[in-house]
Amino acid sequence: MSRALAAALLLSALSAPAAQPPPPQSAPAAPSTSAAPALERLAQAVAADVRAMKPEPPVALSLSGGAPELRRAFGTLLASRLASAGLAPVVLEAPSPEAAESLAREQGTRALVRLTLGVEAGELRAHGDAFGTWVNFWSGRTATRAPSPAAAIAQAVEADAAALALAAVEPPSPRTPAATPEESRPPRLLGAVLARLPSPPAALAAGDLDGDGRDEVVALTERSVHVFTAEGSLVAERSLDVLPPGPAPTREPFGALAILSGPPRIAAASTRFAHGEVLALENGSLRFVSRLEAVPLGPDARGGFVPGQTAFAPEVRLGNGEQRLTGVPARFTTFSSANSRLLLVHPDGSASFFARPSVAPVPLSGLGAGSALGDLDGDGTPELLTTSPELQPSPDVLRVFKTSGSAPTAHEPLWQGPLPAGRALHVVTANLDGDKRREVVVGLTRPDGTGELFLLRQGVP
Repeated sequence: MSRALAAALLLSALSAPAAQPPPPQSAPAAPSTSAAPALERLAQAVAADVRAMKPEPPVALSLSGGAPELRRAFGTLLASRLASAGLAPVVLEAPSPEAAESLAREQGTRALVRLTLGVEAGELRAHGDAFGTWVNFWSGRTATRAPSPAAAIAQAVEADAAALALAAVEPPSPRTPAATPEESRPPRLLGAVLARLPSPPAALAAGDLDGDGRDEVVALTERSVHVFTAEGSLVAERSLDVLPPGPAPTREPFGALAILSGPPRIAAASTRFAHGEVLALENGSLRFVSRLEAVPLGPDARGGFVPGQTAFAPEVRLGNGEQRLTGVPARFTTFSSANSRLLLVHPDGSASFFARPSVAPVPLSGLGAGSALGDLDGDGTPELLTTSPELQPSPDVLRVFKTSGSAPTAHEPLWQGPLPAGRALHVVTANLDGDKRREVVVGLTRPDGTGELFLLRQGVP
């Protein structure tokens, strides 16, 4: 991700509302996160802790951890808060937290706030300490500390897409040659809430619907289609209740989404209704294009629902519908395709992995319904992403595997990490930055019955 793009995302988050108004025919969607951006909320919380110490100005700030762009943005906001309180903040550029103490004394500050900043488990966190730097004349050459002010600081807020974008910016290294595909670094994913849904997701998809070079994220719930920007703002929403009811709907929300090309359109189908729709994003609304009879498994793949079950029938049509994918052993709950590779996950946690549609599939095991193929490192070979195969994992875990070997899940994952509370049944990769690497969006069914889109973006190793 470029530094300019990260800065633009932050400015957008600080100046724009969390979500755009939906079109007239739709009910408002739940907000993506709290009203204030995450960096603002964290700066406010930390500033309150510092003010409670009643330090004597000027106060020095030393930040470590996280990406440089994240530290600079947070330092600017925190300094602004402290300046408003009359504490005359000075932001230090110290090589280490230990060196910050002597540097603060050299610059004549009366107190020092040392913080480590980072994104972990979906939270933007700042922790450290604050103490007085005034040196008693009678201490001589020994720089003893005064007994007050002194405090430990530990604050965390729910991260958002703007904070995650800044946390993922890599420092410039023009002298370092670009890594070859063989030297690609393993992914390190940082997570934050992208958006909230009023009900559980039934399917996810991502694609560039407006031609700006960055994907939009599309979520299908039981009765509606929602379109979000890369920052989590709601672009458009369309209810499907105008469609006739389906003959055998499922108890849980279940459906399929695909982004069609030339021009970009959304193909959506829910088991709640007798047929689906093809929609186009135009001027902040979703316009009906055509009726959809087949289930859109992917841009160039069609299938069908198993009546009354949260599964697809074991028949896949490719291309214009004349080519049949052979070797599908049973019904499946998940279909994903990337770079000519296909993945079908079956209800028992097994899967069929096709290196090419024309060859026999490789059987896999231990996959969750939340599975997808996507090129996370931009080397041209997609990775396999999958959640836990358990019915009620606590917590659910996302794992990333290579697909270059004969049996991807037979080896240790490239990366794995816990997900927020809820059932993670949907995963899709998206190009939210316009670069070669793809981000990950997980669709969660929350314990309170709502839905959540959880974004995982690649951070600095």
